Amino acid sequence: MRQRYPEITGFVLAGGASKRMARSKAHLLIGHETMVERQIHLLRSLCRSVAVLGPPENFRSIGVPVLADRFPGRGPLAGLYTGLLHTHSEYNLFLSCDLPFMSVRFLRYLCERALDGGADATVPESRRHGFHPLCAVYRRRARWGIRASLLAGQNKVSSFFWRVRRQVLTTGEMARAGFGLRVFDNMNTLEEYEAVKKWIAVARS
Repeated sequence: MRQRYPEITGFVLAGGASKRMARSKAHLLIGHETMVERQIHLLRSLCRSVAVLGPPENFRSIGVPVLADRFPGRGPLAGLYTGLLHTHSEYNLFLSCDLPFMSVRFLRYLCERALDGGADATVPESRRHGFHPLCAVYRRRARWGIRASLLAGQNKVSSFFWRVRRQVLTTGEMARAGFGLRVFDNMNTLEEYEAVKKWIAVARS
């Protein structure tokens, strides 16, 4: 298994409004770094280049390119489209900025499965048989399916899945590979953020 993937570009999705959190999730501190900084470091350990998808004015001096949404106000789906519109790589790893338990080990597994399968979208399954489309690998050509959904007024991230060839990593498959579903736990409220900080502090002690 390779340590880095020169054919994969990494993108941090950091354009959310964070209404329930009442502050930018990308700038929440976990230890000595913000969430966006943490996710950039994760992606840099795997990808040849990394960029942030979000308002450039919110991420000055972040050290990587910051790309504004081509379809403003349309949520994460617009972020996916923007990344695939700018990428020079066939495969692209997208990672939301609000996943504090995500690991390099899982992302490497995800990349390997995407490269082996060759699907347009390689997406992990969620506990409730939905998907985790904001921690996934998309081929550049998937942008056409995403664009079609955006032009049709569909903002749900999974709305374009039926338009592309998809590979789903099932919960059973991930469990057999040694991954618990906690890697997908995110933070939507201040209470969840405080709980994450306490859990990580205990784990590090």
